[in-house]
Amino acid sequence: MRGVTGTMNQKVAVVSGGAGGIGAAVVRRLAQAGYCPVILDKDGAEGQQVLAGLAPREIKGDSISVDLTRKAEVRNGFARIISQFGRVDVLVNVAGGTIYAKPMQDFSLSEWREVIDVNLKTTFLCCQAVIGVMKKQGQGVIINTASNYAITGGVTRTAYSAAKAAIIAFTKSLALELAPHGIRANVIAPGRTSTKRVMSNYDAEGWAAVNRQIPMGRAARPEEIAEGVAFLTSEDSRYMTGQTLHVNGGMVLP
Repeated sequence: MRGVTGTMNQKVAVVSGGAGGIGAAVVRRLAQAGYCPVILDKDGAEGQQVLAGLAPREIKGDSISVDLTRKAEVRNGFARIISQFGRVDVLVNVAGGTIYAKPMQDFSLSEWREVIDVNLKTTFLCCQAVIGVMKKQGQGVIINTASNYAITGGVTRTAYSAAKAAIIAFTKSLALELAPHGIRANVIAPGRTSTKRVMSNYDAEGWAAVNRQIPMGRAARPEEIAEGVAFLTSEDSRYMTGQTLHVNGGMVLP
């Protein structure tokens, strides 16, 4: 574990699923913005590598290995963060994934539950765990991650689309509940993004073909999604809550 105790005055950003892909890009961008980044991810070793790769300046952060589908582990992870840093200013829930892409009739109930848990349950548990400290602070920002499939649906992606659509509705309700406490909650909805995990599903020809279908002619880079997250954490979006920010190159125009 790579961790350095921060001061109680430095703003803290927790990123679930921050060990790779979009999550790692978000960690780097928020560290650049001056936040103390804390990674919650099942892959603790990879999270350490992300922190180790941050710009060579005084970075105070931590990487905590957590199974984000287990309430006790999530609760203990946030208890450790609050004990160590004394605050949480930003929570970005990136953890999730399609996991299974198959026709609806071929889904087992256990597979359906797994997709829902990895996407929706993890978001719920992390939000629930952070609300108490944010209310005490009288401020905070929560950003949950949906997908273009939450709007359009997708063949063989019934469970994933359902979970991501639920995250949008969940976040709207959360925003209304938390607004009186000075806490904002919004959604970032990436389109196709060139992470290693996504690109591993295509050969070079197939990847080029699906990207030609995007109006802007290419997939997003993880860093471009992270810029959307940075905007939603910033004072520039201080009057936004309950909204969904689509970053998809024109794939979806809701």
